[in-house]
Amino acid sequence: MCKAFLPVMMDRNHGHIVNVASSAGLLGVNGLCDYCASKFGAVGFDESLRFELEMLGKDGVHTTVVCPFYISTGMFEGCKTRVPWLLPILKPEEASNRIVDAVLCNQKVIILPRALYFFMALKGIIPTKVLSILCRYFGASNSMDDFKGRSEKRD
Repeated sequence: MCKAFLPVMMDRNHGHIVNVASSAGLLGVNGLCDYCASKFGAVGFDESLRFELEMLGKDGVHTTVVCPFYISTGMFEGCKTRVPWLLPILKPEEASNRIVDAVLCNQKVIILPRALYFFMALKGIIPTKVLSILCRYFGASNSMDDFKGRSEKRD
């Protein structure tokens, strides 16, 4: 999509690219190595593209990378959160409203829920071993233990 639309956006110096990643693109999650790798890639793509656009003076072409926690769409059916008051499973309507608001405000990065901003800042300053302990305590290390996945009927 980027290859198809970005050249015209750049010519007009107007447009917005939204890259859908995940909070798993900011922090590795036990049981999601392949998923995390693709989402880390989406986060890196967005950041690199944003910097390239800035260097080219394309201040009318914006990017937003979306990094939500689990959303109750069925994709991660069975996943759980140990502290739902802090890290709730998000409702699709809530997530989509927050994402649209972020795009309308040209927000560069949106992390849902907001509590994850604190954890991402903390990740940058604490030792790796402490991060591992926190992930275990808050349940990130075993949120996939009861994962069922999306159950779809196939003909």
